[in-house]
Amino acid sequence: MRVADQQIFGQVVSQFQQISQKTLEAQLQASTGKRVSKPSDDPVAFGRIVLDQTDLAQTNQWLRNIDSGTTRLASADNALGQVDTILSRIKELAVSARSDTNTANDRNLIAKEVRELHRELIQLSNTEINGQRIFAGTKTDTDPFVLGSNDTVTYAGNSETQSIAVGRNQSLQVTVPGDQIFTGATTNVFDSVKNLLAALESNNGSGIETGIGTLDQAITQVAAARGQVGALDNRLTTTQAALQGTVQLVQTSLSKDQDIDLAEAITNLTRQQTALQAAASSANALFDNSLLKFLKT
Repeated sequence: MRVADQQIFGQVVSQFQQISQKTLEAQLQASTGKRVSKPSDDPVAFGRIVLDQTDLAQTNQWLRNIDSGTTRLASADNALGQVDTILSRIKELAVSARSDTNTANDRNLIAKEVRELHRELIQLSNTEINGQRIFAGTKTDTDPFVLGSNDTVTYAGNSETQSIAVGRNQSLQVTVPGDQIFTGATTNVFDSVKNLLAALESNNGSGIETGIGTLDQAITQVAAARGQVGALDNRLTTTQAALQGTVQLVQTSLSKDQDIDLAEAITNLTRQQTALQAAASSANALFDNSLLKFLKT
C-alpha cells in the first residue's frame, strides 16, 4: 500500500472510530433517557446535577425522618385515646360506686374491674414501636412504668424529648415524655386510680368522692398531652409539605440538566447509525481497492 493510500485509509479509520463513538453515545442516551451521564458530556450541567442529587438525597432523608416521627406521634395519639377511654370508664364506675346504696361487697366488685383497667393503663403507658418505648423520654429500651406493690406505679424513664432532623440545623420534637402525661404537675394518673382502689376496697365513700375529683384532673391532663401530640404532628405535616415541594423543584432542575427528549434521541441514534454504515462501506471499498492494486503489482 502506497503512502498516499495509507494516509487516506488512516483518515477513514479515524472517521469510522469517531462515528462509532458518537453512535455508542447516541445508543446510551436513547436507552437511559439521559443527556448527561458523565462530566465530559456537559461539565457545567454535570456539576449542577451532582449538587441537585446531593440535595435530593438529603431532602428525602428528612422526609423519611418525618415518616418515622409521624408514626411515633400517631401511636402516641392512639394510646392516649385509649387511656382517655379507660379513665372515663373508671370515673363512670366511681360515680356508680359512691352511692350509699352500694354495699362493701358491691364496691369490692367494682374495685376488681378498676384494677383490671389500672393494669391496662400501665400497658398503654409502655406502648412501643419496634422495641422503642414512646413514653420513656430517651430511655426507650425498657418499660418506663413499673408496677410495684400495693398497686404503686413508678416512672423509670426520663424527662428528655426526642427530636428528628427535618432540615439544615432544623429539628422537630416527636415525643412527649411519660412523666408529663401520667405523673404530671396536675396529678399522678396512676396514684389517682390507686387511691380510688383503696377507697373502694375499704368502703370509704368520701375517698371515692375525692377519687372522682382526681380522675377529672387526670382526664384533663391526658387530654392536654394529646393536644400537644396533635400540635407536634401538625408541625411535621407542614414541614413535610414544604420538603415535598423542594423535592419537586430539585427534580425539575435535574430533569432540565440531565434528561433528553426521547424522540430527539431516537432521531439522533438513527442518524448516527446511518453515518456509521456509510463509513463502514467507505472503509470496505477503500480496503478492497487497495487490495486489488496490491495484487496487480
